[in-house]
Amino acid sequence: MTQPKGLLLDYGGTLVEEVGFDPRAGHEFLLGRATVRPKDVTLEKVLDRVNKVTTDVAARRDQFQLETPWPTLTNLIYDYFGIRFADSMAELEMDFWKASVTTRPMPGAREALEEFHRCGVRIAVVSNCSFAQEVIRYELAKHGLAERLEFIMVSAEYAVRKPQPLLFETAAVRLGVKPGDIWFVGDRLDTDVAGAKAAGMTAVWFCPSTAGRLNSADVIVTGWADLVLKFQRGSQ
Repeated sequence: MTQPKGLLLDYGGTLVEEVGFDPRAGHEFLLGRATVRPKDVTLEKVLDRVNKVTTDVAARRDQFQLETPWPTLTNLIYDYFGIRFADSMAELEMDFWKASVTTRPMPGAREALEEFHRCGVRIAVVSNCSFAQEVIRYELAKHGLAERLEFIMVSAEYAVRKPQPLLFETAAVRLGVKPGDIWFVGDRLDTDVAGAKAAGMTAVWFCPSTAGRLNSADVIVTGWADLVLKFQRGSQ
């Protein structure tokens, strides 16, 4: 195992822990911004529609490895009721996120990114996410995790989801590093590890709690400190 020239990182479960998602708060915010809203449309009716759209469309994203951006999904909800907004869904996206999502940084992530940057490693994020990259950058920046990233790729802006190799191949070209010189670090075997291996990258499974079980990863790390240690060993 050789030291990588580039690191591609997953977002949720790797850089941050997603500790809360409150769709009620998010959709309550959106209803408060509506300029046209039929009188009989309650928050509960909207949330019922959210559940239907999630079940019929969003829940199948992994099955087909295709992404459905948040604005288009949300149009299926609000256009159904004849609700209108002065702003576009793309413009409302960030505020919806702020109202509904809570994360905290994974221990040691910021210090590790600084170490990799100091060593000249190029770093970027590739995330399965229906939200725009500006939203993910905002969330990472809150925790001091965005400064060393060359870019953030989200599946919402590339049509396909991990483990689709097209996403990994595009990320490698953007990073300017050959796939064989990249470590892809993520917490899911079915998307992060499988996709990285299919694209010819070293697949690093970020697995704090179950690292002893059988898996298909090239490297297993129990946390960010462990990743830095294995990186340093790669230069020896």
